[in-house]
Amino acid sequence: MMKQESKDLIELMAKIVTAASALIAGIAIPVVLNYNEGKNRQSQLYVQIMSQREQSDSALRERMFNALISSYFGKEVSTDPEKQIMFLNLLTLNFQEFFDAKPLFEDLDGKLTGESRRKLQKIAREVADRQINMLNKPDQEPIELMLCGEAEDDCRNTVAFSLNGLQRAYRFNVELLDVGTSAVSVRVSPAQEGAQPESFDFKPIEFEVSYYDTPFMNNTRLTDGSRFAITLKNSDPAAKMAVLKIVTFPEEFMSLRDRPYFDEILAKVKEEKKGIFLNGN
Repeated sequence: MMKQESKDLIELMAKIVTAASALIAGIAIPVVLNYNEGKNRQSQLYVQIMSQREQSDSALRERMFNALISSYFGKEVSTDPEKQIMFLNLLTLNFQEFFDAKPLFEDLDGKLTGESRRKLQKIAREVADRQINMLNKPDQEPIELMLCGEAEDDCRNTVAFSLNGLQRAYRFNVELLDVGTSAVSVRVSPAQEGAQPESFDFKPIEFEVSYYDTPFMNNTRLTDGSRFAITLKNSDPAAKMAVLKIVTFPEEFMSLRDRPYFDEILAKVKEEKKGIFLNGN
């Protein structure tokens, strides 16, 4: 008798639990679904707002860029060097990450003399310094080198400098070849002293560095994806002397104009897959 009552009680409790579970599920599932739908709608709305904001910003910047360029080449400005300097300053202030203004600076430099040229060079140096500050990291301070056409006691013709790449350190020599009014010629080659990585293949290169070179637009890329730029801080044609700044790009930096190289992407994907495989074991 007692066994039958216990069995009936258990069956009753099972029916109550089943009914209660069904009731709770019937209430909870719609609530959860509605909550998730609400979160999805919020996320979609946020993405839509950000997308529209980005499109509006891009359209505004495009109109501004076209207006500045049109004005720069317009009759009123193209015949007035002072106004050209002003418009070049506006272009570099607002579009330095994807617009290379060096050809315009060099063209105007050839038409200017004296104080007007110095003003143009000052604006260009400020552009380069702004970009260097954006690239600067506590462990990657810009390197400043003073070079002379002929070696003296306190000034050498060739100076070595080191760079911390993405995977290893590199050491280079930079040699001053010629000094002009707005630009200098240099040769960059691997330093012979010290142990260089076996896979380091860098052929000596000669190129011009002017006041109008900027890190974002004018930089050198190494085999492991590391990049560095050389800018001109000061030059003295009479004394055949120049001061250069060398800046290393941080790994995470990417300008609006920049596009990742396919081999870099492929290498990173392989490294990530390798890490996942090792962790899985």
